[in-house]
Amino acid sequence: MRISARSKITSLNGVGEKVQSNFKSLDISNIGDLIRFIPFKYRDTTDISDIKTFKEIGEGTFLAQIVNAKNVFTRYGKNFTKVQVKDSENKLNLTFFSQPYLSKTFQPKGWYIFDGKTTTKGKSKNIYNPKYEKYSGDISMQITLGKIFGTYHETKGVTSRQIRKLLLQLKDDIPRLCKEYLPKTILEEEKLINIGEALAQIHFPDSTQSLQLARERLGFDEMLRIAIKIEKQIEEQSRKTSLAIKINKTLQNKFLKSLPYKLTNDQQVCITEIFDDIVQTHPMNRLLNGDVGSGKTVVAASAILQTLNCGYSAILLAPTTVLAKQHFETLTQLLKPFKIDVELCISTKKTISDSNNKLIVGTHAILFQKDLPKNLNLIIVDEQHRFGVRQREQLLNIKENTPHYLTMTATPIPRSLTEVVFGSTQVSTIKEMPKNRIDIKTKYVPIKKRVDCFKWVDTKIKDKSSSEQAFVIYPLIEDNDTNIRSVKTQYEKLTNSHFKDVKVALLHGKMKDKDKNKILTDFKKKKFDILISTSVIEVGIDIPTATIIVIENAERFGLAQLHQLRGRVGRGDLQSYCFVIPSENIDEREKALERLKYFTTHKSGFDVAQYDLSQRGPGEVYGVVQSGIPRFKIADLSDIKLLTKARQVARKLLLEDNSTLDKISNKLFK
Repeated sequence: MRISARSKITSLNGVGEKVQSNFKSLDISNIGDLIRFIPFKYRDTTDISDIKTFKEIGEGTFLAQIVNAKNVFTRYGKNFTKVQVKDSENKLNLTFFSQPYLSKTFQPKGWYIFDGKTTTKGKSKNIYNPKYEKYSGDISMQITLGKIFGTYHETKGVTSRQIRKLLLQLKDDIPRLCKEYLPKTILEEEKLINIGEALAQIHFPDSTQSLQLARERLGFDEMLRIAIKIEKQIEEQSRKTSLAIKINKTLQNKFLKSLPYKLTNDQQVCITEIFDDIVQTHPMNRLLNGDVGSGKTVVAASAILQTLNCGYSAILLAPTTVLAKQHFETLTQLLKPFKIDVELCISTKKTISDSNNKLIVGTHAILFQKDLPKNLNLIIVDEQHRFGVRQREQLLNIKENTPHYLTMTATPIPRSLTEVVFGSTQVSTIKEMPKNRIDIKTKYVPIKKRVDCFKWVDTKIKDKSSSEQAFVIYPLIEDNDTNIRSVKTQYEKLTNSHFKDVKVALLHGKMKDKDKNKILTDFKKKKFDILISTSVIEVGIDIPTATIIVIENAERFGLAQLHQLRGRVGRGDLQSYCFVIPSENIDEREKALERLKYFTTHKSGFDVAQYDLSQRGPGEVYGVVQSGIPRFKIADLSDIKLLTKARQVARKLLLEDNSTLDKISNKLFK
């Protein structure tokens, strides 16, 4: 039976039902899945040296003959295998730990290729656990060593070597199994190799140059898949119609004069961009990307005011009840001079009036309303990644004319990500902070100074002249087997030690919504001095008298999340402080320490997000599922030039043959 891409992986020699089950945890069920399961890193072992050269360099690949192999057992129950090897001029000793079977594997006079490095311990130099492979006499017949070989993600029962051996059975068939799907003209214009050749070379590269060509082709495929999605969204958006909102400049000037502060230049630019969109008869689709406390709500209020002035209604959707209430209070105050009808719609207050010229602020409870305003013409969604795609589309498709759509985020997103994730969306950015804002003093507190930090907080809170409040944040709700502190345990400890004489409350995500809301309301009313919480307070808390936030086990949070937490203080005219305290073993993880110290010296959320993105990748920083960020195996999210090129190709394909676009998109490498 001839193998096809759809053939089960059990079609290959060495794969039984048990191994097949192991492969499923890697999302590999058939031959096609295996071929598209590519290495995440490579090692070039094509330069095979002699023992003398290996000793001089201290690392690399060398060919040697086995002299002898002996097992050594210590009285502590440990064992290692001493292997002596030689070539025509030199000898070398190798050490393998806990692999006693090697004394039988390595037969005297057998030739092997080894790959490793010298480890210096005191005055002695040793080679521990080098990779090895029996030399077949022909480098082209080697599975791993002597070649450029890749390392694959592994799972229980499946190793990289095992994956390479299975793929070796398919090596000559990969071009046949993976038919080309891109038009020949595009391959020629973009100087791309055939997909079959690319997949063959990504597993078994003939050279570094051929590996690079393979990566270029597969990376282009990944970016083209995103580009097609973006261009289709743009085309779909262009077919929709909306009702134009006429801008009343006199009203806008009155609004600006009613504010107790002057808007920043960035805010003014964003308002202009939004106004330019909503005067059109096709729907606005814009992202307002601004740092914590940069003043996005007042920008949104300008658009809301113009919408309602034209006789239409607007909805602002927030992900949590706390944030919805905050927006309701803020917008009610901002729009008060203009007698705007503002209504709140949350789970405990779902009723909406019959009025058709109003602003509704609420949570997803709005989605369950049967009688939404008939003249709805503006939808604003705050932190849209916290809503499902269907939830958002439900509001956008409730009537013949599509409402104008504005989404806001306080999670700064670097330009490279906005291009990929929001490619079909216009982006307005607020980087400039209000001039009256006092910078938050952010300090790294080494673990040995932890107690001193809490003593300082206690003294500060007890100072009756200031009436300030504090947050103390933990990553876990309950203790687990790690040394990470939990909010429940620390609440008990801190209230019985450092915070004996102040009022302390506990908050975490497992509490009922009504209980969480009551605690936050009471905290805002100053019934508590200190709130010990998890990151549940990350978004939507605006308490001007909360001036201190202490974050323990801080390296457990992403920098973007730390920045969000830092934004819970500094909301008023008092000096605010953010203290980050690491875990006890932080010194063992220099990168984590480096990240925390970077955070303490950078106040811009955009700087912090870009740094975190480069250090940890988008999946860790933003969460792939929540944010819609694609999973790339090869393509670089920051490669805007490649995305631009891919979008040009996608647009061309869309114009030339829209009917085959979905077929191409489904076949693209991913």
